[in-house]
Amino acid sequence: MFLLFIRTLLVYAAVIGGLRFTGKRQLGELSTSEFAVTILVSELASIPLQDAAVPLLGGMVPLATLLAVEILLSYLCRKSRWFRQLLCGNPCVVIQDGKFDPKMLRLLRLCPEDILDGLRMAGVTSMEDVRYGIVETNGQLSVILRADRQPLTPSDCLLHPDEVGMATILVSEGKILYRNAQQLGKDEQWILQQCHRHGISSLQDVFLMTLDDQNNLFLQRQEESV
Repeated sequence: MFLLFIRTLLVYAAVIGGLRFTGKRQLGELSTSEFAVTILVSELASIPLQDAAVPLLGGMVPLATLLAVEILLSYLCRKSRWFRQLLCGNPCVVIQDGKFDPKMLRLLRLCPEDILDGLRMAGVTSMEDVRYGIVETNGQLSVILRADRQPLTPSDCLLHPDEVGMATILVSEGKILYRNAQQLGKDEQWILQQCHRHGISSLQDVFLMTLDDQNNLFLQRQEESV
């Protein structure tokens, strides 16, 4: 049992490390080849776990080979546009100026209902509002609205709002993240000063403190987290 426990941990670490090394994205963003590799990796990883008689190395070698091939294919896709088109395909325009392209739908083996589902998920209720509807290489539907149907932006109203910064965590559940603080040019003394300014005497009373690149500070006490 202990040996099986160790084998499971080693295989799990190898799969996670391999997928991280190859730069896998979220499952919904995987290309066809990446999705195939993900399925095969899960199958190969299960072999040494199901049969203790199979040498652990016998399961690791095909796993490493498959991941190496995927890395090679990713490299070729970056270097060759032709190879990328061959492996991943091209984006396909299925809607133009509010009308379906029946030929493209047949080529992709899609029906209008499939595209209408994607439009609703994108918050679009009328076909006439769509300038282009594009099925991307990962299967997702991108929607480009007509100019007069685009959401109103501050620049359309000649407004110039302040930029919104990206929040970085400085304190999480009473612990300072020193690396993040260093990136923002802050130290422990500055963090403690901010705590005292908000009436907090101890870091243990801080549930979350964030600071963005526009110097906007957010602080939440422990008792406020419930």
